[in-house]
Amino acid sequence: MFLNKRRSFLLSVLFLSLAASLFYCIFTKPKDKPIPVEEVFSQAPWSKPLPVLPPLAGVGEVRAENCGKCHVEIYAEWKTSTHANALSDLQFQSELSKSSSPRWLCLNCHTPVANQRETLVNYLNNGDYRTPIEEPNPNFDPKMKAEAVTCAVCHVRLDENGNSYVLGANGKTKPPHPVKIIPDKLRNRCLDCHNANYVLDDQLVCAFKTGIELEQKGNSHGKLACGSCHMGELQRKLVKPELNTPIRTSHKHSFIGGGVPKKFELYEKQIPGGYKTGLKVEPIQWKTKGNDLEYSVSLTNEKAAHNIPTGDPERFILLKISILDPKGKSLATKEIKFGQEWEWYPKARLVADTRILPGETKVWKDLFTGIEKSHSKIVFEMYHTRLKESNAEHMRKNSENITSDQLRKKISEIENHYPFSSLIHKEEIDLNSGKNRIYSPEELFRISKNRRGE
Repeated sequence: MFLNKRRSFLLSVLFLSLAASLFYCIFTKPKDKPIPVEEVFSQAPWSKPLPVLPPLAGVGEVRAENCGKCHVEIYAEWKTSTHANALSDLQFQSELSKSSSPRWLCLNCHTPVANQRETLVNYLNNGDYRTPIEEPNPNFDPKMKAEAVTCAVCHVRLDENGNSYVLGANGKTKPPHPVKIIPDKLRNRCLDCHNANYVLDDQLVCAFKTGIELEQKGNSHGKLACGSCHMGELQRKLVKPELNTPIRTSHKHSFIGGGVPKKFELYEKQIPGGYKTGLKVEPIQWKTKGNDLEYSVSLTNEKAAHNIPTGDPERFILLKISILDPKGKSLATKEIKFGQEWEWYPKARLVADTRILPGETKVWKDLFTGIEKSHSKIVFEMYHTRLKESNAEHMRKNSENITSDQLRKKISEIENHYPFSSLIHKEEIDLNSGKNRIYSPEELFRISKNRRGE
């Protein structure tokens, strides 16, 4: 009798459990529904790669290496650029390795052509970015993938018949490939990725607002095209000399930005690539009052049409002033940062923003106390910082999650491969003679390169 009751009780529990599960599946769990990516992200240009681009008549596959067969000089410049290193970037690869990373979405700006993608995402399950519906890409080109932000990203499009053509800025010759001269389309391309501003969830926020910064009230430089600063103009032949084409207006394709390259080896390319700081730095002002030394530093965002720094919200400008003894030993140091401060957990939010706006002047005043006659020098340094040591340490600890042996080793020793910051201004003042020395850009980049491993 007892066994029969026990059996009946167990059967009742099982039945209720099955009924509850069935009820949940039918009435609670959302049914799988593919939602187009365009609908979820309101057709944001960074939400999908460019469509598959077929071979270009007269050229072949739309790879940078094929463009470089004629555009030799431009190709050589591009290879040194941040664009060419956008996929191999160690910080980016570290971010991709996180379990929370929306890889398919991040890659849309770092490998922006469908030819570069092993799989394509056209739909999201129930509109959730965490459940992309990935489909194999029969047109995947691994060589082109390695080129990251390759020539075709800006310069190749599809005509009304689905054929590839080159998008040019000017044309005076008859190239071996189809071309359309539409300079405005080239000028506007940059902000498709450099104005990616979106909140995915509480912790995942993309906050690249360079385009928004260009439109700030009172920005006298806001109408400038990105290439005005980042693609310096020069006169040259666009293709190799043996093709006997005329000298024309061209632009550098090194895309130099804030002077922090993706590899130490690329420091020597910064100045030839066109690096110029957008900041006007006045010589440091100082005076002594008894045993106190007062100083004043003035910075003006004179040339940039965007905030300094812009882009990655974790970048900042670090100003550092030190008092040295006759042997060069630092006796006292003061620092200040100009950048953004974010609180990432439990919900990402911007806490403070002290970046330098277009046309704005920031003045840093302070004093050192207890100055003695034996103190001999003031040293003023300014760094453009991309990666803080605390973040680098987090990357080292999590490098074990990376499947590639080569990448894992590099990220575990990231200080040897990836510049965290660049010295962009240095000034020394002899307290006895009052003479000052301002370091040249060549000296600054040489110092930055030699900081490898620090």
